[in-house]
Amino acid sequence: MTVDLRRAPAPPAAGGRVPPHNLEAEASVLGSLMLDRNAIVRVADFLRPDDFYLDHHAQVFRAALNLYDRADPIDLLTLASELEKMLVLERIGGQVFLAELESRVPTAANVEYYGHLVEEAATKRKLISAGGRITALGFDDSTPAGQALDTAEGVIFNIAEGRITQDFVALKDILKTTWDQIEQIHKDQSVISGVPSGFNDLDAKTGGFQKSDLIIIAARPGVGKCLRANSLVDDPVTGARLTIEQFVRERRPIVYGLSPGGRIEWRHIGDWVDSGVQPCFAVTTQTGRRIEVTGHHPFLTVSGWQPLHDLVVGDAIAVPRALPSFGKESMDPQRARLLGYFIGDGGLSAGSPAFTNIDPVIIEDFKSIVSSHFPGCHVAQRGLSYFVAAWPRVRRLAVRERLAAYLHRVRRPIAKSPIIGWLTHFGLWGKKAEVKRFPDQVWRWNRETLRELLRALMSCDGSIFATQNGRPRIEFAVASEGLAKDVHHAFVRFGIVSRLYRKSERCWRVQITDSESVTRYQAEIGWIGEKANRFPQDLPQFRGNNGHLPIAVWKMVGQVASTRGLSWAKLAVASGERARTSKFETYNPRT
Repeated sequence: MTVDLRRAPAPPAAGGRVPPHNLEAEASVLGSLMLDRNAIVRVADFLRPDDFYLDHHAQVFRAALNLYDRADPIDLLTLASELEKMLVLERIGGQVFLAELESRVPTAANVEYYGHLVEEAATKRKLISAGGRITALGFDDSTPAGQALDTAEGVIFNIAEGRITQDFVALKDILKTTWDQIEQIHKDQSVISGVPSGFNDLDAKTGGFQKSDLIIIAARPGVGKCLRANSLVDDPVTGARLTIEQFVRERRPIVYGLSPGGRIEWRHIGDWVDSGVQPCFAVTTQTGRRIEVTGHHPFLTVSGWQPLHDLVVGDAIAVPRALPSFGKESMDPQRARLLGYFIGDGGLSAGSPAFTNIDPVIIEDFKSIVSSHFPGCHVAQRGLSYFVAAWPRVRRLAVRERLAAYLHRVRRPIAKSPIIGWLTHFGLWGKKAEVKRFPDQVWRWNRETLRELLRALMSCDGSIFATQNGRPRIEFAVASEGLAKDVHHAFVRFGIVSRLYRKSERCWRVQITDSESVTRYQAEIGWIGEKANRFPQDLPQFRGNNGHLPIAVWKMVGQVASTRGLSWAKLAVASGERARTSKFETYNPRT
């Protein structure tokens, strides 16, 4: 006996119950599609092929959607041709089956009603299937209850989400209104037809939030950050320090960021978004690093990424100990040192450039560089200061005029002095001590060139001395807040942990206290002159107060150590620490 599966009753479900379905409604939908070529428009927005209970019906509807997507007419012949391309025409019964579907319905006027009957039955079948999955989750002892609830919620949500649709409308009904909006936007480029989002770039693309639209803006944690426009950021490619505003304006594609493993690396920018005017808050760390951000800007804490508005004073946040963001540009090492001398002890605001220092090694190096690189200039000493001026043009002057020119060469330097032109190129000429900063070019220098500038600058305005317990300490003290910040940031490039703070109204200090950073400074940068001989290379080892892991981390370490039977002392010894016995070298394994 042959059984026609197309007309066979649906197999009963478990327990003898047949899943909900409506074969008559399914056939009526398909027949309507062949009677009226526009009927597909009324059901395509909410019906899917898998909503049909009978597979043959699902295949026919899938073929109809294919024709609709290509804007081809839908009738018995085109459907048969499409089903043949899909290699299912013979399996469903050929053109005879299609003709039977077409003859089942007298009119296509009720196609939408038939479609919703099919949708209702399909939704109930999905609920039955979801119920089975949820029941299985309940009996699964290996799945935590919370995870099971989340999974169950997701299963139900997916069913509900599939029912959210948006009706189609005729083009003629919206064409005039839409065209008027386009003309208005063309006339006034600044028009926002909807509700402004506050994000200028987004409003420029969308025209604002429109009526009847549900807009949800979301992203995973850490992908969106809002900084003040003048916040300085290192360019990984060139080493330059640029403001966020410059990055956005130039659409630079790469910044430094954290990898999933917690390492600082180059990260590609998804997009730059102008978030408009928003309130910003200044965040200052114990080591003097400062940034201004919005309240939702995330910071990395012991508990993971946390927005600023969830943090309180005293919370520990992660900052990079080292960021070797050096550029590729270079300069003659002697010229780099000369620039450091002028930034440190230079008088650059009036008359001739002056340099004031008492270290004979530094003075000799200064004179030698000027003589070698600026032969048109000479150095004249007046007290503790050394003035650099261009030689006067005296060949055609009388003896008396020559003598006058010689006597006044310091007070009346030639305006086109090469040294002044050089300092002007770096933006230093005319700057008083309170406003000196690193020239922009410095940040694009390579490691060796930046080292020479820092070595000269620190040898002038820096100091290395012994504290009460004999430990070496390095300090840099200047009147310029900006210059102190520049040195503080330059140390980060060399992996030197330092602290920036304001000592008095006209004094900013950068201080290096822990032995690891002092040793690194001595090896990486060093000194010129007498300061180079103040301490031996083998410096005593100790711990400072900056740059350590938060106490909360040590609590975690202690818990793990206790499970392994390790005391703090045993843990410290195992990590290579050695206790000290002197008054000032007491041993604290938590540091």
